[in-house]
Amino acid sequence: MNLKTAARRMGVHYQTAYRWVRSGELIAVKVGSGYDISEAALERFRAQRTALERLPSNTELGPNWTVGSPMSTSAALDVLERMNEKVTTDARPVVDRATRIVADVLGDAVITYLRDETGDLRVAQVAHCEPESEVVGATVARSATRQNVLARKAVERGEPVFVPQVSQRDVRAHVYAEAHETLMHAGCFSAIGVPIGTQGVLFATRNLPGNPYTHDDLAFLDAVAARVGHAMARARRGWMSREIRRSVVRLMHEHAEHTESVEMLPRARLDALLQAAVADDAEAAVALLDLDLRHLVCTKAYWVLVGDDPAAVLGAPLLSSVAGSHVEALNGAFEHVLRGELDFRSVETELGPNAVPAALYVAMVRRRDARPWALVAVAHPLPAL
Repeated sequence: MNLKTAARRMGVHYQTAYRWVRSGELIAVKVGSGYDISEAALERFRAQRTALERLPSNTELGPNWTVGSPMSTSAALDVLERMNEKVTTDARPVVDRATRIVADVLGDAVITYLRDETGDLRVAQVAHCEPESEVVGATVARSATRQNVLARKAVERGEPVFVPQVSQRDVRAHVYAEAHETLMHAGCFSAIGVPIGTQGVLFATRNLPGNPYTHDDLAFLDAVAARVGHAMARARRGWMSREIRRSVVRLMHEHAEHTESVEMLPRARLDALLQAAVADDAEAAVALLDLDLRHLVCTKAYWVLVGDDPAAVLGAPLLSSVAGSHVEALNGAFEHVLRGELDFRSVETELGPNAVPAALYVAMVRRRDARPWALVAVAHPLPAL
């Protein structure tokens, strides 16, 4: 049949049918100046349009599934804040738990996208408040023909993207044809994408129509994303601090064998060693301490963090640079290292006259016979939430 006949049978204008042909939705064969459409092509097109309008099959909720979670939004955020306090070098547990919490509190599906080594957004975690639908949701999320358009917009703009009503045509257009069958069980009828800093996106989606997300839901998702971003920033800085600590300890070990105590080396020599160890990171806040916890040498970034005058820092005990309420806890943490129970210690405290929240990564430098020689301390300010 020609295009005019096909348009008449579908009850639409000729130009509408023509647009469907041009977009590839309606398969047609070019014949001269017109188009020929087979009966099979017409039936396929009708079936696909029906699929766009059909509700997912999980309209009937299972006996053990309820929309939302008994956990309040404030309790959920408190859980993530307590997890944040324990983050040193790995934020993945916070990412996973945050994805799960949003799915349980808001209901339906949540996907966390994070940037990979190339900068592309990749699915890092998928959660759904209903177990079977989580399997389907993960399949759909990982079957996209390209990055989630709304998620990409959120991270590129650096601000949330909120679409109360999502077109099912758009959903199908961005999922491989092989995965269209999954949309019979879980659609995407409302969506929110909130950036996790510049590192990713927290993306929530409603599987059924009639219950679009609200601005309160957007505010909750934004608060969760902020905590995930905070955890990732802490982990990133913590990992860098550990790497710096490892480099300094390795270099100091090489010189510990040649002197009985660290005080026997001239300060200029110690400073040269320290600067060599952190040559690739001008922002590294590192100090070398004697066994009485006095500062022997430090980088500029370190003395800026703990005080305004390098002369006041060098020779002064570390504990004098710590806010009073933290002295006892920090002293106890160092005791584990000085007694030989641990050679490495990570502790949070407040440094300098402005009581800047910071993490300290401490290590003992020992001689070959295990005798203590010096202490290395790497500090970094904790990112604000």
